[in-house]
Amino acid sequence: MIGDRVLFVDDELSALRGYQRVLHGEFSVSTAMGGEQGLAAIQANGPYSVVISDMRMPGMNGAEFLARVREKAPHTVRMMLTGYADIQSAIQAVNQGNIFRYLTKPCEKAELVKAINLGVEMYRSAMTEKEILKKAELIGRSQSDWDTVDVQPQEEFKSPAGLPGPAQARDYLGSQFGADFRCHVVMFKLTLFKTIEERYGSEAAVDYLKSAVGFLRQPLRPEDRLFHWSRDVIMLILSRQLSPHALRQEIARQTSGPHQHILEVDGKRIMFGIATTFDLLPLAQFSNVDGLLQAFDAKLVAKI
Repeated sequence: MIGDRVLFVDDELSALRGYQRVLHGEFSVSTAMGGEQGLAAIQANGPYSVVISDMRMPGMNGAEFLARVREKAPHTVRMMLTGYADIQSAIQAVNQGNIFRYLTKPCEKAELVKAINLGVEMYRSAMTEKEILKKAELIGRSQSDWDTVDVQPQEEFKSPAGLPGPAQARDYLGSQFGADFRCHVVMFKLTLFKTIEERYGSEAAVDYLKSAVGFLRQPLRPEDRLFHWSRDVIMLILSRQLSPHALRQEIARQTSGPHQHILEVDGKRIMFGIATTFDLLPLAQFSNVDGLLQAFDAKLVAKI
């Protein structure tokens, strides 16, 4: 995607020139010789959508460099290129949250382009969520503040993740009006779901969905309820003695933590981050389910 800025960092000039040559016409590619120059480039010209670093570099290796990138540009998607001998180091960096995924060298152009496209999409999702959180700071929204559309769910379906569907969600929501003034409703959109489905098929997308649901379950209490609202939207209903603003911040903190899903494709292991955008509304502001649903942002919920 021309215009999407990608930074490659390596200590070999020939490798950097090769990336520029191979990806010419695909992305706006910049390069830096080593970690220090990479950090300087981010400081002077950032942020970049994606930063890709070689693992073995003198002075500052790729894992150390990408950890520094995370501090300077937390929304930039970080990837590592590594040889076979460094795979364990790359996996450790993934587990520590320093990188989105790693690519083994030599890396075919098609695989590299796919990885960068996914990284760019993840970066755009992070920017969208940042804007949503800014907009959400004003709790008392007027109707004109939102792009309202009909967000009624599609017909009932059986969730491949084993969650109750939209009909059960409606019934449960209806029982909560007037019963619990601390009740909040959260809509999570799985921003990579459609991309994975289009590129790797429905089975891969279902695996990703199940992994995402497992990730969302981790911080929940036993009384919290998850529902599969539509193909790539999960509804959470929970009760907390927090303001909507404080609860948004808490959910943002919990869902921004590192969590990787490993997908097996043609004998290769591909790592994807669990990427979500979300919005939240307190149930007490509404008198019925339809009013609540119509208040959710069309850009988050309706693009199914």
